[in-house]
Amino acid sequence: MTTNEFIFSNKTSHRITRHLAFWILYCFYFWMQSLAPKKFDEFLISDTYYFAFLNLCCFGPVFIFAVYFFIYYLLPQTLQKNKYTLFIFYFLLIYLFGTLINYFTGGIFLNNVHYSIPIEANFQHQLEFGNYNTRWGMIIATVALGIKLSKDWYIQQKENLAILSKKSRAEMQLQKARLHPELLFRSLGSIYSNIRSGSVNSNSMILNLSDLLSYSLYESEMEFVPLEKELLELGHLISLEQLNKESLIDIQVQTEGEIINKFIAPMTLVKLIEESITLLQSTVLLSWLLSLQLKVKKTNLSLNISFIELDKRSSTIKWQLLIDNIHKQLRDYYSPTDYQIDLTESQKETAISLNIRLTSNPKEINTVSTIKLNGTVYDPA
Repeated sequence: MTTNEFIFSNKTSHRITRHLAFWILYCFYFWMQSLAPKKFDEFLISDTYYFAFLNLCCFGPVFIFAVYFFIYYLLPQTLQKNKYTLFIFYFLLIYLFGTLINYFTGGIFLNNVHYSIPIEANFQHQLEFGNYNTRWGMIIATVALGIKLSKDWYIQQKENLAILSKKSRAEMQLQKARLHPELLFRSLGSIYSNIRSGSVNSNSMILNLSDLLSYSLYESEMEFVPLEKELLELGHLISLEQLNKESLIDIQVQTEGEIINKFIAPMTLVKLIEESITLLQSTVLLSWLLSLQLKVKKTNLSLNISFIELDKRSSTIKWQLLIDNIHKQLRDYYSPTDYQIDLTESQKETAISLNIRLTSNPKEINTVSTIKLNGTVYDPA
């Protein structure tokens, strides 16, 4: 049995063990505080310890009853329902009931102990013993109630965190897997047009779109994927766009370096290029050259993207939106030292450079990120 199981498990065996440990410790403490020698010599006689044990047996039942009444009735029936007046009423009622019971057990105790200084079993002494030991019962019941509330609060917080974590994870997976509707509808429309015209490109476009959708929906659930798989799906995306007769974007790709036995977060490059294509398509009737230069050197991937407007007309593009979307994609996988994004704008072209640390062991990657724009750290979170 682990410490966590001992404290939080609801298994019957664990609960019994937990309660037994609590009562053994408390009864030992109560017995110790019940030792009441009138002079030092009484520490050396057995009656001193017997009387303390008798005190525990006479008054213990009341505080045991109070503890379980508090945590199994008062807590769910009053406090958890915000019925505080009812809680105070029951608290006082239990206090009076315990005092009444302990009044009679106090008489039994006083009639069976023989201190060197006798205590008469009269009304006053019985009431004093009953009231005093009932207060002990109310104290330990309140302490047990506090422990129960703290435990329930801690468990609830863990459950809330688990729910938030699952929700965040689901949202992240949805965002990671989702292709832009514009790209999807445009591709489907192009496939439909090619089929109607009898173009030989329709089969290739269907296969590319099918592989891309399969990758985004299923393999994106993995923490990391082989770099060659990511690049393969990137090729499907580029082929799909290039085969689209209505596309005004010319895409050129250059790759360099060894990509075997290296891993990357799924949809990282695919989403980046997809976001770029969708952003460029938002500019009406403008032709673009999208130049990709990808280099892999040891544990580093460098991707330089150049956006060149071929029509030489002024256009307003929200490049910051593209950067923010990249950030959202990477922030759950990489730490500030694992990746960097730079944005450079000029009259001739706009360029984005992305550097990511690759690894042969996906567990090495951390899960915090930041963005660096032109030498300035940017973190929208």
